[in-house]
Amino acid sequence: MPTMKSSGDLIASISSDLADNNAGLISAEDVRHNMEDIAYSINKVVASGDTDVLFPFFNDVRAKKIGSEGGTFIPESGLIFPNSPVDNVSIQTDPWLGPGNIQHNDLGGLTAGDPHPQYVNVNGTRAMAGNLALDENWINSSGEVNGNSDDNGIKFRYNNPDIGDDVLIGTSGHLEFNKDQSAIDSFHGAAKAWISFAGDATTPVVNGYYNVSGIQRITTGTYKITFTSGVLANNNYVAIGTSNGLGGPITTYSDMEPNSVALLLREGDDGTSLRSIHFRIEQEAGNPVDASQNDLVIYGMNPGSQMVGPAPTVS
Repeated sequence: MPTMKSSGDLIASISSDLADNNAGLISAEDVRHNMEDIAYSINKVVASGDTDVLFPFFNDVRAKKIGSEGGTFIPESGLIFPNSPVDNVSIQTDPWLGPGNIQHNDLGGLTAGDPHPQYVNVNGTRAMAGNLALDENWINSSGEVNGNSDDNGIKFRYNNPDIGDDVLIGTSGHLEFNKDQSAIDSFHGAAKAWISFAGDATTPVVNGYYNVSGIQRITTGTYKITFTSGVLANNNYVAIGTSNGLGGPITTYSDMEPNSVALLLREGDDGTSLRSIHFRIEQEAGNPVDASQNDLVIYGMNPGSQMVGPAPTVS
């Protein structure tokens, strides 16, 4: 009966039984027994744990499938990856399911620490470590969009690096302040432009402004105020002006002169010229004056905006 031997024992037996001469010292039995031992020991030699020291495989091992049969490796006890930089000792007994079948909740370390700084932390204990791009995507309480009625909540619209982003509020929503339950459903109620200035016999002095690109003294008590481009849709805006009527500085609470402010000659179209209005101050006697304190506030529609609510009735 053949004997299962290691590769080293097989080599020793062949060297002993099969001499290097023709002196008749080699019997058929010697040849037959060594061949039987080799055939019987093939599995042990190939599967031996010593092959990584004495007889390793130098090339890839391929189990070729012929037709519908064979070609399968079946490691019943598991796999070891001795060159693994993570774990070169443990035995892998479960098959790799592949990137398409690994379930997220099966991954390790999901609840350990905070491994995903690029996301919003579920417990809200820290800010995101990077930017969150939400271009043209709605943020709302349900997280749902429904066909053409998905303008619910807020979203961000990118313009360009110079202009920046727009923040859009859905048609059904408004800004509400918890402190006093006040709400804003449109910014038409906010001033589109304003300026506070002191009149002067030569050059007016600007104290504060918003969406005003220029102010020019035309004559005594008359100033041309020019608005920033793109602020107003047309010249049908509401203009409110006040003035103290005094030509000199205000020194007490009683520094007052009865006066009238006229807002005249609305010009421009934001196409060939900027929109502007003339601010004229006259004292009670009708004399124009370069008053020391003047204020102008403008309410109107910005380009592309629409009226809110039903139109007023006219009778």
